[in-house]
Amino acid sequence: MGCCSSKILSINETEKNVKNNIIEEIERKETNVPKIEYRNKINLIYSVKSEGCYNLLDHKFMTKNKDIIELILNGEQIKPNIELKEGEYTLTIIIKNKLNDLSEMFYNCRALKDITELQFLDVSEVKSFNYMFYNCESLSDISPLKKWNVSNCISFHGMFQYCKSLSDIRPLQNWNVSNCNYFSIMFLGCSSLIDITPLEKWNVSNSISFNGMFHRCKSLSKIEALKNWNVSRCNDFRYLFCLCSSLKDIIPLENWNVSNCINFSLMFNLCRALTDITPLQNWNVSNCNYFTAMFFGCSSLKDITPLENWNVSKAISFQYMFQECSLLSDVKPLANWNVFNCKYFNDMFKKCISLSNIEGLSKWDVSNGCNFESMFNECKALSDIRPLKNWNVSGGNNFEYMFNECLLLSDVKALKNWQFLKPNIICLGMFYKCSPLLDLKPLENWNLPKDSFNALITKVKNLDKK
Repeated sequence: MGCCSSKILSINETEKNVKNNIIEEIERKETNVPKIEYRNKINLIYSVKSEGCYNLLDHKFMTKNKDIIELILNGEQIKPNIELKEGEYTLTIIIKNKLNDLSEMFYNCRALKDITELQFLDVSEVKSFNYMFYNCESLSDISPLKKWNVSNCISFHGMFQYCKSLSDIRPLQNWNVSNCNYFSIMFLGCSSLIDITPLEKWNVSNSISFNGMFHRCKSLSKIEALKNWNVSRCNDFRYLFCLCSSLKDIIPLENWNVSNCINFSLMFNLCRALTDITPLQNWNVSNCNYFTAMFFGCSSLKDITPLENWNVSKAISFQYMFQECSLLSDVKPLANWNVFNCKYFNDMFKKCISLSNIEGLSKWDVSNGCNFESMFNECKALSDIRPLKNWNVSGGNNFEYMFNECLLLSDVKALKNWQFLKPNIICLGMFYKCSPLLDLKPLENWNLPKDSFNALITKVKNLDKK
């Protein structure tokens, strides 16, 4: 028994020694980590490529902080806007008190090049970085921001907007963004940005807006970093990947909880490389009101089957949703969509030049729709509109160019029972350039003034209402 006790004691002592060694090692490392010494005097480098007036600091920012900040250039106090000749300049910023709002600080400072000493700026109490580096087109190195404490920030809106030279955002990877509510247009127009891997560990669970966060990031092709983002609080995904023309794979988004979103407008607008939207098939979009231009210009998108089970019953707008989806030929997957609450159908399938089968729309209840303008405009393969026979369009007031340039459309009898009850109906060019269409007699019972009826079509014989 005594022998066993001795062994147990020996093991416990060993474990204790190991723990002590680990603690000592951690303390040693922490001691060797240099602490940031914040400064109240910061030097920045500006590279002026051609003579002219330049922003050294935003005028509004300076006005707001006139009692806190001084600008010194070549030993003299200056204004934020100044005429400069070609060359490099060192600007000294003297900060007399702690800042809690850096919004627009370097707004449109096109010549700002070297921000090395911003690492010594205390941003621990800053709540807004809105447009801080807006249009700083010469800025490519943001490594000085690596150790910034942004834990109190609630808005990064437009922080790096139009920083065209920015390609490396690794310095941001350890930022604590857990309190932020707004990431809207944060990297809008960062056309050199390819890799967003540094953002994969960001805690964005408090965000309510990603509106345009990567808008116009035309070099961005991979978004794997966003796979585990918790976006459940967000209600605004507008423009998120708009004009991300290199984006092809959206699999990382398949498990996103978007149930609180009310606006998907232009989310994938002009993502011309996007071919597969299967990752979106299980999205809960039941609270969304706006799908405006969501897939506008997705010219490689052919199959919209993944959307067949979407609950769109709260949708108010489908305008431009599939405009210029030039490979889309069949909308059968939309057959079970409940569109009863939708008011805006205008331009929904405009320039879907391959669209030939609209049978999927036959059971749609569009009775609350008010705008059908250009809905099928330039659907050049569309010849059969019988699926629209039972549509109740009596609440509509705008049908302008609805079937314009449907070049194969020759028979409109299916629409003879459509009723127009609103005053001042707009129907100019409703069948304009439907070249085979020679006879509008089936529509003579439409309750339209003669002028409005005659406006339905031009350059076609026998269009006068008898």
